[in-house]
Amino acid sequence: MDSEKTYTVFIAEDEVPARELLVDYLLTRPELKLSGIAKSGDDAVQKLTRQEFDLVFMDIHLPRFSGIEVLERLKRFPYVIFTTAHEKYAARAFDVGAVDFLLKPFTLDRFDRSVEKFLRIQENSARFDQAAGETGFSFRERGRHYIVPYREIVYITSHGKNTVIHTVADDIQAPVILKDIERRLPEEFFARIHKQHIVNIRCISGLEYYIGGQYIAFLNDEDETSLPVGRKYAHILKTRLRLD
Repeated sequence: MDSEKTYTVFIAEDEVPARELLVDYLLTRPELKLSGIAKSGDDAVQKLTRQEFDLVFMDIHLPRFSGIEVLERLKRFPYVIFTTAHEKYAARAFDVGAVDFLLKPFTLDRFDRSVEKFLRIQENSARFDQAAGETGFSFRERGRHYIVPYREIVYITSHGKNTVIHTVADDIQAPVILKDIERRLPEEFFARIHKQHIVNIRCISGLEYYIGGQYIAFLNDEDETSLPVGRKYAHILKTRLRLD
């Protein structure tokens, strides 16, 4: 584990004693840096939407939005350790992919065990991404890791806050915006052809010109998919396909 790595931490807690206890405990962990605080659910949604944090300590009972509702309103699901005085919420916390569940009042030792669990996840995640990066696209959804082999991806489409990865076998929804996926794909295999589409170059069977500078890309998948090619991407795509 990289001892020099520092992780940003966000606290969403409306109770002053509980918030101060978390701050004190964080001071004992040099690898954790407190970078944001919210005292209500709506405040947490706003701040977590504007900025990403490595780890979030989230009280389940917050004014206006509960901790669970806060997560449901976020486009990206952060690593979360829930805190609450009610043990009955533990199952729900783990259902939404929480790293751990701290029952108030919790000791420094119990806090440390939660942090160590988060650090182990980070270490395993880094190893997973390194291995996956050589063979496929990986993403995390509610605490689980997934990998889609590059060779199986036909095309990828933007779908609201998510993307749909169309493979030779099925369609997979990933909680990642298209721009972020584009940055992580190997350029030699994939090309952006439209503001809503990325395609596997090897799956293009033809390119047809339409009036007005519009092109249509035809794919060799089972569905014989056809996708529009944006004007700004047409020249680059033709060059990649050696059609110029």
